[in-house]
Amino acid sequence: MHLLSSRRLFLRQGLGWLGWLLSGLWPDSAVAARLAEYFSASRLDDALAGLFAGQPLIDSPAITLSVPDIAEDGAAVPVTISSALKNIRRVYILVENNPTPLTAEFELADTVSAYIAARIKMAASSHVLVIAEHESRLLKTRQWVTVVQGGCGSG
Repeated sequence: MHLLSSRRLFLRQGLGWLGWLLSGLWPDSAVAARLAEYFSASRLDDALAGLFAGQPLIDSPAITLSVPDIAEDGAAVPVTISSALKNIRRVYILVENNPTPLTAEFELADTVSAYIAARIKMAASSHVLVIAEHESRLLKTRQWVTVVQGGCGSG
């Protein structure tokens, strides 16, 4: 009987510690609220104002964006972003004519080179805008993509 009680105690304490450890992995409510606000903007101007509060966006050839000129299916448009710049802190992907313009946000460690490959949804033909936070500047590049069939429920 002593073995059974110690096993139960072990499981109870082990699950308690596991729950405590996992609770640190979920974003806190402030981060979740920030993300909900930025990802809920329905216009590009609103998303940019919420994210960058009027800071100037500088056109930069140092950020390389590779997207197809024509996307047959807007449900999975390949995007590749790269840069030789060091210390890029964040990278944002926005799609001008999407119902939700902010498509993705990536936070990079200082030791990581900026190379991102992803697939995004596009509702219609539009500019894909990439903004990189580099030191105290916001660098941007953009490219037009013609979408044959929309991928955000527009059909």
